[in-house]
Order: sequence, then C-alpha cells, then structure tokens
Amino acid sequence: MKKFNFYIFFFVFFFFLIPTKNIFGLDSKHLQEIENYLNKLKYISSEFIQSSSDGYQAEGKIFLSKPGKLRIEYKEKENLLIIADGKWLHYYDIELNEIQSVIIEKSPAWFLLKKKLNFKKDFNIKQFKKNSGKTTISLTNDKLENVKKITLIFASKPIELKKWIILDFQDIETTVSLLNIKEEKSFNKKTFSLIK
Repeated sequence: MKKFNFYIFFFVFFFFLIPTKNIFGLDSKHLQEIENYLNKLKYISSEFIQSSSDGYQAEGKIFLSKPGKLRIEYKEKENLLIIADGKWLHYYDIELNEIQSVIIEKSPAWFLLKKKLNFKKDFNIKQFKKNSGKTTISLTNDKLENVKKITLIFASKPIELKKWIILDFQDIETTVSLLNIKEEKSFNKKTFSLIK
C-alpha cells in the first residue's frame, strides 16, 4: 500500500511540475516567432470584416501605430469610430456624439497595442494549436474588461495575423478578419485623434 501511494504521489508531483508547455505540446520556438512578428509590427493598415454570433456584420479599415495607437473606421453606414490615443481606447458614437473610454491595458486591443508582448507573462495560454498552415492561440487575462477569451489565428508560412475572435461574458463571439495587410512608413498624428 505504501509503495502504491508513493507512485500516486510521484505521478501527481511529476504532472504538476512539468511546465504547461510540455503537457499541451506548446511549441515555445514557434510561440516566440509569433511574439517577434507581433512585436515588430509598427505601422500597419488593413481592411477588415467583422461578424458577431448575435448577427452583427460590418466592414472597415484599421490603422495601427505601436505602441498604443489605433484607429478603426467603419464604412459610411456605421456610426462608430474607435480610437486608441496611447493611453485610452475610445468608442465614439458619431450619431449620438457620445464617447465611452477604457484604459488600453483593460481593452481587448491590448495584445495589438502593447510595445513588447510576452504571451506567457501577459496571458494565460489556454490553447496552442498548429495545423494546415495555421496556428491558433487562445488566451485569457482577468484584467481585461468584459473579455472572457481572445483567440488569435495566424498563417504559419510566413507568419501573419489573419483574424482574432473575442468572447465576452455574454458569450457573444466577435470575429475580426484582416484583409490586405500593409506595412506603412508612418501616419499623420491626427489619425489617432478624435478631433481633426
């Protein structure tokens, strides 16, 4: 009996001390390559298609200037403008002339806007999967407001961010698919201001 208990103890001890990356087959080298890709992004623009599990659909354009600057413009029929100014992420309802703001570190855009992203330190990695030229990473962070989970999907060769999926605490999934990603030399400062 004592010998049996020792083996149980050894199994439990071994299981919980093995790094999570080994248990789930997390490829640390590939994860580092994806981190490097995201951290090297500086000025980019991209068209996007947004869809939600509640039936909402929209299109528009994203402008990113790291660290901390973001502009999401929807097509003319939409009345929403999203701006990150380096500290705050603002949701501007054009029709109502109302603004809601959240600190960038608590927004779902944080993974894009952070100067130097470190998946293992900044998030809990819930899934890391590679197949058919695609890599999927699912992340959680308790500090993010109304975000239950973020899933990032990358093309593998070459590495390129293709889409992200945000699951909120109402269990609504919002998917943003990126199209025609372009590296830019710079942006006008007014691009990331609510007032032009």
